[in-house]
Amino acid sequence: MRFNVPDELEFEVSDNRVRFTVDDLSTGWMGVDDSFIRRVEKDKLNPDRLVKHLKKEIEMKNVLDEGISFLKAEKYLKAIEKFDEVLFYDPCYGEALLQKSFSLRRQRHFVKSLRYYKKAIKSDETLSDIEYHKALLRNANEERDNFPKLKLNIYAGDEYFSRGDFESAVKKYDVALANPSKFKDKILSKLLNKKATALLRLNDYDGALECFLKSLDVGENDYAVFGEGYCQYKLGLNVDDKFLKPLNITKKEMLTQAIVLGDLGYSKQSLDICEYLLENHFTQDEFYMKLMHIMGNV
Repeated sequence: MRFNVPDELEFEVSDNRVRFTVDDLSTGWMGVDDSFIRRVEKDKLNPDRLVKHLKKEIEMKNVLDEGISFLKAEKYLKAIEKFDEVLFYDPCYGEALLQKSFSLRRQRHFVKSLRYYKKAIKSDETLSDIEYHKALLRNANEERDNFPKLKLNIYAGDEYFSRGDFESAVKKYDVALANPSKFKDKILSKLLNKKATALLRLNDYDGALECFLKSLDVGENDYAVFGEGYCQYKLGLNVDDKFLKPLNITKKEMLTQAIVLGDLGYSKQSLDICEYLLENHFTQDEFYMKLMHIMGNV
């Protein structure tokens, strides 16, 4: 049996199953048609950082398998935590997206589950399951029909946002925010962040900053810290010291933070973030090229 993988990736086959090893790091046993094998084909890997890339892929495969074990044991929150770890590494990791969809459906979060299923098949068409999709659509429609009015407005805002209609999204979020006392603090912070993000897309940095500050008043959260600092930067204001620290945000947002910090002269902080990103992103895409450019100029 042959695989189109680099020589550095050793493998052994037994009973139509295979496992892969680099140095002392190994995957578990998997089927010979597992999607992991496509991820480690020669043309998918970074030749300049080949062994590190392979090790990271194996590490994430093992985290994914751990999440699947939690899902089978009906420990859905722990499963989602593992899938989110994989999705931080690669937001388009199809199998992780699909497994998160399964977990959310088991929790009866059907609308969210459908969203992740759609992302999964967009990333990897081989994951398409027509019967699962039909059942999930029925579940999601029933859930939407039973949404309270406040949640319907948030959902409508999210739908407008996903279509790029940011003005309509802001209007729907405002309707929901007309009664802020009806939300728990965590939900209120998220809603304020949603509105702020839509305002960012409209280049309304004053309005976005106001929302991020309100979100922080409700409760400290890293996304609002990022948004506050970014808006302050765009408006030519002094950036809050909290923005100088590593934040629990997406890789794309971290890259933006590194760019801003470098532009403001915080070279060490910018480089620290870039080095962390470099250990979590290997594909030589536009993101990687921007990252290398920043590191070369810091």
